[in-house]
Amino acid sequence: MTRPLFRAILTVAGVAMLWASQAEARNLKVGHFGSPSTPFNDGIEFFVKKIEDVSGGEITATNFPSGQLGNEAQQIGALQGGLQEILITSSTNLIKYNPRFQLIDIPFAFADDAATDRVLLGSVGQTMLDGLAGSNMVGLTFIDNGFRDLTNSKHPITKLGDFKGLSFRVIGAPVFIDTFKALGANPVPMPFPEVYTALETHTVDGQDNPLLTARDQNFYEVQKYLTHSKHAYSALVFLISEPFWKSLNDKERQQIKEAADAAALENRKFMRAAVEQARTFLATEGKMDVVEFAPEALVDIHAAVEPVVKGMVTDALRPLYEEMQAAAKAN
Repeated sequence: MTRPLFRAILTVAGVAMLWASQAEARNLKVGHFGSPSTPFNDGIEFFVKKIEDVSGGEITATNFPSGQLGNEAQQIGALQGGLQEILITSSTNLIKYNPRFQLIDIPFAFADDAATDRVLLGSVGQTMLDGLAGSNMVGLTFIDNGFRDLTNSKHPITKLGDFKGLSFRVIGAPVFIDTFKALGANPVPMPFPEVYTALETHTVDGQDNPLLTARDQNFYEVQKYLTHSKHAYSALVFLISEPFWKSLNDKERQQIKEAADAAALENRKFMRAAVEQARTFLATEGKMDVVEFAPEALVDIHAAVEPVVKGMVTDALRPLYEEMQAAAKAN
């Protein structure tokens, strides 16, 4: 083989390797923790179709539900290292990278779905996402995971005094423990897989989760009373790897952002329709007694958790918290 021919072969091989690398980089691995049968996953599938559509097939995506790419810590590490392109995970899991996300977990921070949209899809939400600077992750938008509601096996909860003496399984994060203590209940941190058995054996009286979880995990079989409390909102962050993001041109970034924003809106449609279906199911086929807090009861409840709120809103977070309150209450 002559030297010029050898060089030509090397050049062609190098170009082929570059094309292969670019093609691989443009196939986005999308990791999340929803199961394939959920409306949440439908929103991710919408993104998969949308990115291929807006990019004319130049960018594709593969959906990896149910933690197939690893747990939260593993996927966050892969994202930061550029080994995974996209992750959708709870804002609570990202507080150590961005304290601004702590404001989302404030008890009773949002009155309804419209309030969450005004905050998280507006300037306040963008400020929160911008707080990820320096984490090797870029936040593109917020995905809806619904409000957490209360169930228990003892009696209806319609006012502050109804919490007294009840034990609730809670997430182990301090905000949830402190909130239930402030309400007069006994919080019991517990891994999620143990919850059904704990409810069935009356190890705990109740739990708090989105209505979809109460339905899909059959909690209605061992719980009689449901309070549509909306005491905590569960936001997910649509993250993209910063090393990967920096490798894209402006057009590619715009296409991915467009697809993510569209998916965020579709996700809300899917999730909120499913929540209403779950609420109807639990009240009819699930035979649960469904109640809500009266406005006068909420005054007492909000006052009870105010010390928790004050402990979460640091001086550094106060300006954004006040902006968030204004946006949440705006008409």
